[in-house]
Amino acid sequence: MGAMASFTCGAHGTTGGMGIELSGPYPGEITVGVVDANKVAHLLPLFGDSNHSEAERYVEGKEGGGGRVAIEQNITRDYLWCTDRITGGATTLQIYSPFFSIPDPATATPAQLAFACCPCIHLEVVFNNSTTSTITGIFGLTIDHRWSSLGARTGGNLIGATSRDTIGFATQTPGARCFIDFDAVSAINRRHQSPEFLLGPTAGLEIEVPAGETRTLSVALGFFVDGVATYNREMRYYYTRHFTSLTQALSYALEHRQAYLTEADARNRELADSPLSDDRKFMIAHATRSYYGSTQWLWDGQASVWVVNEGEYLMMNTFDLTVDMLFHEMRMNPWTVRNVLEQFVCNYSFQDTVFHASDPNHALPGGISFTHDMGVMNHWSPTGQSAYEVAGLDRQCFSHMTCEQLTNWVLCTGVYFAQTSDIAFIQRHRAIIHGCLQSLQNRDNPYPSARNGIMGFDSSRTQGGGEITTYDSLDHSLGQARNNIYLGGKMWASYLALEYMLASLGDPALAEQSAAAASLAAQTISNGFRSDLGYIPAILEDNNESAIIPAIEALVYPHVMGLQSATASSGPYGFYIDTLKTHLSSILRNGLCLYPDGGWKLSSTADNSWASKIALCQFVASQILEFDFGEAESIADAAHVAWQQKGATHYACCDQFRSGEPIGSLYYPRIVTNVLWLHSDATKGTL
Repeated sequence: MGAMASFTCGAHGTTGGMGIELSGPYPGEITVGVVDANKVAHLLPLFGDSNHSEAERYVEGKEGGGGRVAIEQNITRDYLWCTDRITGGATTLQIYSPFFSIPDPATATPAQLAFACCPCIHLEVVFNNSTTSTITGIFGLTIDHRWSSLGARTGGNLIGATSRDTIGFATQTPGARCFIDFDAVSAINRRHQSPEFLLGPTAGLEIEVPAGETRTLSVALGFFVDGVATYNREMRYYYTRHFTSLTQALSYALEHRQAYLTEADARNRELADSPLSDDRKFMIAHATRSYYGSTQWLWDGQASVWVVNEGEYLMMNTFDLTVDMLFHEMRMNPWTVRNVLEQFVCNYSFQDTVFHASDPNHALPGGISFTHDMGVMNHWSPTGQSAYEVAGLDRQCFSHMTCEQLTNWVLCTGVYFAQTSDIAFIQRHRAIIHGCLQSLQNRDNPYPSARNGIMGFDSSRTQGGGEITTYDSLDHSLGQARNNIYLGGKMWASYLALEYMLASLGDPALAEQSAAAASLAAQTISNGFRSDLGYIPAILEDNNESAIIPAIEALVYPHVMGLQSATASSGPYGFYIDTLKTHLSSILRNGLCLYPDGGWKLSSTADNSWASKIALCQFVASQILEFDFGEAESIADAAHVAWQQKGATHYACCDQFRSGEPIGSLYYPRIVTNVLWLHSDATKGTL
């Protein structure tokens, strides 16, 4: 958690390994298995197809040493929330990726913070010898650098190796020995007498397993970046406040190993005991790993700074991900939500003007908004500027998302306040909240009498172009921001959040303004319903006929804020809720918003769907709009799992798919939105 580090494996016949600050799996090799009495290595299929070894350039190697390799074919895998167990033949590899609530750094003790930030995960490799001869169990990693042994440096306290003191592994298992060589098989079959042959790129552990016995290697994998980690605003990883080196972190991890495994077991039981289907349990487990692998817990010299990187793109705190990961973060670490919101206020807010598409040179009052992100690849953007957004584009990728990011700040703040009752937070930002109301209204229309509740004016930051939404690579159905019912729904929800916060702040007049604006938005979107189509077109202009599922998305925010009357058919917006029910009922079919495999297609006119948004809309459909999909739900879930397991085999958890094939947003954190499934009525959970 917070180390932006990962140990990726599991796709048969491909690369993987330990990586820091990467946009995908580390391109190394993982060797896990046993070498029998005949010098045959029986390995789990966790490495590439190539038989090439650097040793072949030298005198000896696995071929020269007589070693042979047999790939285990009968593999079983048990993929739980915090553990991944892969078994084949005599070998079981179990990876522990524990996560738990990170205590608020402002109030937690040093001991609590050290435990939370230790940059390590744990492995358990079990070798079961059912033969009549001694065998050797091996665990090895091949990288593109070289290794140093830990044994001499630690007086034998740790057995293992590190590379450049940034990644490494260690064990204290009795009988374990470290090896370094060209590859693991060469090491086991070596003719030379030096077990740590420093010329080789492979390091690992070996242990003898007598006939009829079992041995278990307990291993910690550690990651460490010392010194400056980010640029333009220099920060270090938070764990450097508690650990001075990778070796110290590995020692701590092994000392506290049982406590970490206990945390992992608790999460596993929590998910396993839920009434969710196996497909949904898999998706939650898969997404959670991708989320934490993207996180950075930093220290700016005075306070903690929380960052979630945008998967393969490595943009920092992308706001349209923050608003979707909100549900997981509020469940686990509410302080991180507050932290990111205040970062946006202090460094990534701005004031702009707006214009109407018919007269782009006529600037009118706009107001406050926030950037799309805070930087990229550890480089903080200048104040008030994102890495992504550029001017002069008309509703294309990389244009500005000004209105959507404004709604995102309001919605995150509303949910945070509703679930924490942190009145001091909204009091501290009263002026920002006031400004957000005015800015939202101006993006509807700067002239009050002409407002209809949804976005009609674009930001001057586009320099005459048009704004887009988070669905940046879709067609106009979800890409265009102006008069879009998806974004209109988020404006409706934002007005409700503002009404709630302003009433709590003792600003009744502004709260009433917010309520009136919400009513306008709901009425405008409802009035867009076309009986000839049976749904509301995505864009309320130019005779648009696109059908979109995310018209319902924004209902989630008042729901998790506890404003259930706003999403009830019997409530003040019942007409809007009922219209959305009819809308979804009409479009969720083949030919519009279902794929042939039963998966959900977010837009009828664009073959491009986001796993995170599908999960969110599934929650809204079943828990708020009260749809009972019956067998169709399990069919859809199976399709979405297949997208990940078959379509995205080599990329870990992915968000963006075209007909089940990943086209972007690889190695992505946003899908953790699906934690909402754990808070369905059936699970009796609360956010």
